[in-house]
Amino acid sequence: METEKSNNKENKINGDTMVEMGEVNHCSRPSTSGENKRSGYLVTLMHFIKGNIGCGMLAMGEAFKFGGLYLTLCILLYVWLISVYNMHVLTTLSKKVQNRLQTKRAPSFGDTVENAFKMSDKWIFRSTSNYIRKIVFYNILITQLGLCSVYILFISTSLQKLLFQYSYEINIQTVLLFTMPLIMVCASLRKLRFIAPLSTLANFALITGVITIMYYSCSGPSAENVRYSYAKWSELPTMFGIIMFSFEGIGLVLPLFAEIDDDKKFKSNFGVLNFGMVAVMMLNVPLGMTGYSKWGEDVKSSLTLNLPHDHELTQFVIIMMILGIACSYALQFYPGAVIVYNDLEKSYGPFNHPAIWDYSIRICICLVTCK
Repeated sequence: METEKSNNKENKINGDTMVEMGEVNHCSRPSTSGENKRSGYLVTLMHFIKGNIGCGMLAMGEAFKFGGLYLTLCILLYVWLISVYNMHVLTTLSKKVQNRLQTKRAPSFGDTVENAFKMSDKWIFRSTSNYIRKIVFYNILITQLGLCSVYILFISTSLQKLLFQYSYEINIQTVLLFTMPLIMVCASLRKLRFIAPLSTLANFALITGVITIMYYSCSGPSAENVRYSYAKWSELPTMFGIIMFSFEGIGLVLPLFAEIDDDKKFKSNFGVLNFGMVAVMMLNVPLGMTGYSKWGEDVKSSLTLNLPHDHELTQFVIIMMILGIACSYALQFYPGAVIVYNDLEKSYGPFNHPAIWDYSIRICICLVTCK
C-alpha cells in the first residue's frame, strides 16, 4: 500500500513538472533552423572566460590593499574553489533534471531550480518551487543588468579621460550618447554563436591590456608600504566584495552548458569549466599581486588609474580595456534579455512577430542600463 502511494506521489510530481516544462517551452522563442546548431569547445571556452573577467579584474589590486597579500590570496583561492564546486553542482543538477524530463536541451537556471524543488519528497519544497524560480530569475536579471551598467560606466569614464588627454573636454553624458550605437548593436545579438567573435576579440583585448599593466607593475622599484595582512577589520567586507565581483560569470554557466555540443566537454577534468576557471585565476592573482606590490597603499580602484596617463602605452591599454569591456556587454546582456523576453511572452504572448518584440525589448533594457 505504501509503495503504491509512493508511486502515485512520484507520478504526480513528475506530471506537474512535465506540465510546467511544457509551459516554459511554449513560452520560448519559436525555433528556427539555426537554433539547432550547438557551440564547440573553443567557442564555449571563449564565452566562459570572457564571462568571468571584466571590470572586477582591474580592482584586484585594491582587494589586496584591503586584505594584505597573504589573506587576500587565501580568500581568493577559497572563493575560487567554492565557485568551481558550485558550478559543477549546478551543471550536474541541470543534467539530472534534463534526463528526468527527457528534454533535448539542458533547462535554464530558474527551470533547473524549480524542477529540482518539484521533484523533492518534501511538500514544503514542492509548494514553493514556483516562487523559487521567480527569485532565481530576478536575482540573475538584477545581477546581469547591474554588470552591464558597470560596463557602460567604465566605457564612458575611460573614454572621457582618454579624450581629455587630447584636449577634448566632453561631459560624460555626451560620451555616453556617442557610445550608445555600439552598445545597442551588442545588445541586439540574440544568439550565443553570433556573440562568439565578440568574446574572442574581448578576450584578446583584455589579455593584451592585462599583460601591459603587468609590464608596468613589474618595471621599476616596488612600493615600500606593502602589507601582508589586513590593516582594518572594516576593510575586509570591501575586499570580499571585490573578490566576489571578479567572478561575475555564474549567470552564464547554464546557458553555455545548454549550448555546447557535448556536455562532457564542459564538465570533464580538462573541460570548459575547469580550464576556464584556472585561466581566470591565472589572470586575477598575478594582476592583483603585482599591482599592489608596485603601488602599495596608493593603488587605485582600477589599475588603469595608476598608469602614467601621458604615455602612449597607457593610452593603448585604455583603448584595449574599452574595447574588451564593450565587446563583453553582449555576453553579460544575453541572460537578462532572455529572462525578460520569456517572462513577458509567458504573460502576454505568444507574439505575432517575436523577432520585432525581442529587438524592441532588448533596446528598452539597454536604455535602462544606460540611465
